[in-house]
Amino acid sequence: MSVDIRLNSEIGQLEYVMVHRPGQEIENMTPATAAEVLYDDILSLPLALQEHRQLTGVLDKVTQVLEFRDLLRQVLDLEKVKHALLSELCDLYQCRDMFDELLETPNDALADQLFQGTPMREDSLEKFLSPLRHVIPPLPNAFFTRDATMCVNNRVIIGSMAYKARFAEALLLKAIYKYHPKINSAGFYFDGTARPDQEVTIEGGDLLVIRDDLVVIGYSERTTAAGIDVLMRKMASKGRVANFIVVEIPKQRATIHLDMIFTMLDKDKCMVFPPLITGGRKCRAIHVHFKGDDVKRIVEYPDILEALRTQGLDLTPIRCGGKDPLRQEREQWQSGANFFTFAPGQIIGYEHNFATIEELSNHGFEILKAEDVIGGKAKIEANRPLAITMDGSELSRGGGGCRCMTMPISRQAVDW
Repeated sequence: MSVDIRLNSEIGQLEYVMVHRPGQEIENMTPATAAEVLYDDILSLPLALQEHRQLTGVLDKVTQVLEFRDLLRQVLDLEKVKHALLSELCDLYQCRDMFDELLETPNDALADQLFQGTPMREDSLEKFLSPLRHVIPPLPNAFFTRDATMCVNNRVIIGSMAYKARFAEALLLKAIYKYHPKINSAGFYFDGTARPDQEVTIEGGDLLVIRDDLVVIGYSERTTAAGIDVLMRKMASKGRVANFIVVEIPKQRATIHLDMIFTMLDKDKCMVFPPLITGGRKCRAIHVHFKGDDVKRIVEYPDILEALRTQGLDLTPIRCGGKDPLRQEREQWQSGANFFTFAPGQIIGYEHNFATIEELSNHGFEILKAEDVIGGKAKIEANRPLAITMDGSELSRGGGGCRCMTMPISRQAVDW
């Protein structure tokens, strides 16, 4: 395996994608600690694994699937990388006394431990009285591989995470993108772990690559205006990306990222949450055009669809939840707008959002069940619009969908 970072659309034929199989880190959450790690509830690991197996089973049919844990294990074999990564983690969680013990941990066990958490040793009164169970906490959000890093063209963005609960994910992924001997890029546009600053945050669920010159970014609960300014300037200074459309979305739990209300399905189709994209509460969009690293023009539009039309994309919106406002609200909450596109017009999403699936069928998508695709009863044919549905009632309670759980590393170019 040798992978070159190549990502210049949301819809090109997928070549490599990174996922993470949920592990013991899910079981290490309790009702008392769920909110600390950005969950509304605790999840059942066996159920989450059954559902996640459907996602990876489908992806195995269409692309090369890379496992986050395996890539981490491989970079831990590089002694200098292991030393530097553990040093960063111990500084982050103020536990330098754990460094030597972690350094001596065999790499296979250490890879698991970095996801599952490092238990607190009760060797002092302060630690004995601490309500925390882990000195380095578990990473139950790690199966949402989309958020902590982004790939655009041939470079990488390391997220500047809005909450400390996700800082470690960005550090682990940075080590992979920077040092893994089989993953090649032209470098980083931006490294959000270098100088953590809560005024400058950017997360992957808010960044959609439309073309090699055009990126859409959500101004959200997790991505700040200051973060967007920094990122746009750094990207524009490297060339290729000159146009950015910034979508201002409500700063609330249901819309933590732009991809919870808008995802690309094909060259001419998108999935939308109607109230915020086409309805009475639609979010304004701001087109920022750069020449080099200088802003040349800023223009406001009433919504993302109109802004994209000015850039040559005339998209048909497909409604999450169909026509019924009640179903729209319910299914958006259950990640009904969060589809992952693995080839133009070929997508995967949650089956329990039945009104959304019916709407896709009404727009010409053939509906296939994940288990039928995995078992060979249904075939994925090229150049045919289709939506694969997977179980996701448990995974969606974590607050994300199929786009959230997939980090594309390489796609084929799209002929626009």
